[in-house]
Amino acid sequence: MPAPLTEDLIVSLASPDDPQLSPDGSRVAYVAACYGQEGDHPEGTIWVAPTDGSAMARQWTFGGGRDDTPRWSPDSQTLAFLSDRATRGTKALYRMPAAGGEAEQLIERKKSIAFLAWSPDGARIAFLAPDDPTDDERREKEHDDADVYGERWPYHRLHLLDLASGAVTTLPTGNRHVTECAWSPDGATIAYFAQPTPELDDRHQSVIFTISAAGGDARQVCRTTGGGNLAWSASEAIGDMLVFGAPHEQPPQCSTTVWAVSAGGGEPTVIGPGVNEAACAVGLHTAPGQPRITIALAKGLTTELVNFNTPTGLPALFCAHPTGDLGPFSVAMRPHAAAPVVAVVRSAGDEPPELWVGAPDALHRVSDHHAALRDIQFGNQEPFYWDAPDGLALDGLLIRPPGAPAGPLPTIVYVHGGPYGRWTNSWNLRPNNWGQWLATHGYAVLMPNCRGGLGHGNAFATAARGDVGGADYRDIMAAVDAAIARGIADPERLGIGGWSQGGFMTAWAVTQTNRFKAGVMGAGVSDWNMMTMSSDLPTFEAALGGDRPWDGPGPHNAARLSPISYAKNATTPLLILHGKNDARVPVTQAIGFARALRERDVPLQFVTYPREPHGVRERNHQRDILRRVRAWYDQWLNPGGENT
Repeated sequence: MPAPLTEDLIVSLASPDDPQLSPDGSRVAYVAACYGQEGDHPEGTIWVAPTDGSAMARQWTFGGGRDDTPRWSPDSQTLAFLSDRATRGTKALYRMPAAGGEAEQLIERKKSIAFLAWSPDGARIAFLAPDDPTDDERREKEHDDADVYGERWPYHRLHLLDLASGAVTTLPTGNRHVTECAWSPDGATIAYFAQPTPELDDRHQSVIFTISAAGGDARQVCRTTGGGNLAWSASEAIGDMLVFGAPHEQPPQCSTTVWAVSAGGGEPTVIGPGVNEAACAVGLHTAPGQPRITIALAKGLTTELVNFNTPTGLPALFCAHPTGDLGPFSVAMRPHAAAPVVAVVRSAGDEPPELWVGAPDALHRVSDHHAALRDIQFGNQEPFYWDAPDGLALDGLLIRPPGAPAGPLPTIVYVHGGPYGRWTNSWNLRPNNWGQWLATHGYAVLMPNCRGGLGHGNAFATAARGDVGGADYRDIMAAVDAAIARGIADPERLGIGGWSQGGFMTAWAVTQTNRFKAGVMGAGVSDWNMMTMSSDLPTFEAALGGDRPWDGPGPHNAARLSPISYAKNATTPLLILHGKNDARVPVTQAIGFARALRERDVPLQFVTYPREPHGVRERNHQRDILRRVRAWYDQWLNPGGENT
């Protein structure tokens, strides 16, 4: 008999993340952390494996706390990383020999260090951290802590640590919040992203600067629409060039691409994909002195690693998964080797995420963090294609229950978050991904990719601006109709659910139709006007809703698109789940919708989770969500028999 899949097992699993190849290509370091957080702070460890296939990865750090951000020295002999092992919740900078041993603390500050980058000669480490506060403890102790907006913002500053002397210098970046930096190949200059304030909403006003590592005035290179993965690409063919990932457009909710700009300043140009291409950039990697840039391209249900040669912009496929998907990756050149080595997290519908390394066409697995799943029988995952009412070809996934009987099945429509997200042909089982959790319990799980998501280019992504609940909702309902027409879904036993944007779509669906017998609204939006006033991304939320409350007395497009405006229509039993400390979608979104449904006597269960942000982290809360979600669908869809 197959082993049972339990919520305890799911929250105890770990997945490899942030792989980093040593510059000589001989080793790879990565982070592994359990999905479920036991106490007040997350924990994680760094693992290391040789890339030649001679051994599996082994745990490298044992200091307790959260170890992450492993970064190799240029000579591949030292590994620097961040950890809060000394003071939980505050990350300090450490280093340890590549051969293993005790970690040495290099820098500890009162506020967490957020980023690190080795200088090309290995003599210095650049890091980002706020100024150390001077009187926070006194203010809190004496309750003299009035919070004046903008007065005490923790701007990340750009600091340089000299490893020989231990001296730290702070470069003059002004009152700007530095979010990322990259050294020039000669170590003389540092490029960095900065935004006006630490507020997340100001990321779309980012500027790239360069500054001498010796100090002096910063020089503006260009303005961007946000972004990350800043890297310096230099060669005789193209000169000094900065590359980075950023959105195609200034307004939020659009596709992403890789840009290039002269380090001396100028207008950024697109490396790829272009604005009219049906793909989106989700990561990039460069090698010192090489014009080639490796870009992770999201295309439909999968991700490919593609090399772009910057002088020509011509792409060439570098690495792909034949049946699944690729995740975080790293690329390095071994000395005197003809081909590069790649490290990439990969998975498929029948393959949990693990780290694979080697030549792009001959990868071998070096991690085994999902061994506990080997004796469990999972559902069969397959691509699902259908056409929208306007004829647009769409894709998604279908997971059938293990040993699914013939005939229509109770079916859950599981909607992804974002809306700039997607389902891929990867492993779909985590505490925040209920695909296989529901399939192994007897449900068919339909996972549609509707308009607004990534993987299909800019026009597809921007279709959600000012129209959430419009064409995207019709895309989803067309997928439901297709699943019924193909004899997969039982029209009398349909459920819907999701988290974040998936929670919004659930709330929207139950106010627009009574076809669903149960819904699960996880951290979902019910009022777009209130989102603009209270979310930590007000500009983004206003783009989705289409306008703002202060644009005039209305009628407002945001109200037209808000489930709360139609709550009187709802009859579908609804489970509402929400973190109490959610800054992205404040819990008031759930409270208001629950009040409206109670007034209508709609069957309702409303659950909040103390301390939790937008993504629930504590393992007991994750367990509760997994149990509660299945129990709710069981109560109303009766997967073992006829609908009641």
